[in-house]
Amino acid sequence: MTQKSRILCLLKFLYENSDEKHPISTKQIKEYLATEGFAVHRTTINSDITLIIESGIDVVTMRSSPNKYFIASRTFEMMELKMLIDAVTSSKFITEKKTANLIEKITRLSSKTTAFELQKTLGENKVIKPINEKIYYNVDVIVEAMQNEKCISFQYWEYTAEKKRIFKHDGYVYHLCPYTTFWRDDHYYVVGYSKKHEKITVFRIDRMGHTSLTEDLWIAPPDGFDSSIYANEVFEMFDGVAASVELKCANHLMNVIVDKFGEDVETEVLDDEHFKAVVNVHLSPRFYGWLFGFSGQISILSPINVKNEFIELAKKVVLSE
Repeated sequence: MTQKSRILCLLKFLYENSDEKHPISTKQIKEYLATEGFAVHRTTINSDITLIIESGIDVVTMRSSPNKYFIASRTFEMMELKMLIDAVTSSKFITEKKTANLIEKITRLSSKTTAFELQKTLGENKVIKPINEKIYYNVDVIVEAMQNEKCISFQYWEYTAEKKRIFKHDGYVYHLCPYTTFWRDDHYYVVGYSKKHEKITVFRIDRMGHTSLTEDLWIAPPDGFDSSIYANEVFEMFDGVAASVELKCANHLMNVIVDKFGEDVETEVLDDEHFKAVVNVHLSPRFYGWLFGFSGQISILSPINVKNEFIELAKKVVLSE
């Protein structure tokens, strides 16, 4: 076996088994390399470690008898891996099977000891997970389309009153020029130009079926289109007419407004108990429902047509049988 093979073997051993709290001794390295078919002297180990360090990998040598070594810097720190695992675990668009697979891959970015510690922090997952494994194929097709300015086609399913999944509009095939994807409100979405709607709109990726690339003419986004702004304006990904709305809000709801619309949202003090917020939204029943949830602590100041539409919607809810 070659020197390169031995060094790679040593690096793998250090990467998988060492960290600041668990340095690896020269004796342990010699024993491991022997099991891999490498009989080495301690001076050879020192030389190999030096070459690994010179290649740019942060290996710390603890001078002792015998010396001990550990990889000090990794791509991700433990708390960063914990955050990634929590994000995957809490995601409603990642299936149980894929969740377990991703967690296993994430923990492999650390030492075995750290991976064991991360596994111990996993609580019982009570998040409702999807059953549609095809979401990953959908994402793959969408990414390829965005990279190559291609269009995609798909069918879009929904639940009936009997809780059966059916494709909308008798299996209508949608055609979309995808621009970007977003993870919002616990779901995964694609934003693009819909040829059916003749405008930019949004679809939930986990509800797409029979997704494939097409040879349709690519339609580029309009100049100045900002996908992040679009996503912030669309409430729970329900599209509607874009509008600038002035809201009267109770002072203690400033956190809510900033969380929903960002720190750049335009605000102004109205009186000792209220402030005004000017927000850009896409008007939809979900937007009005969001307002209704604050029991009058957020009200619409203008435009008047938006205020009247909200009032009429509230009347329908009260008078419905």
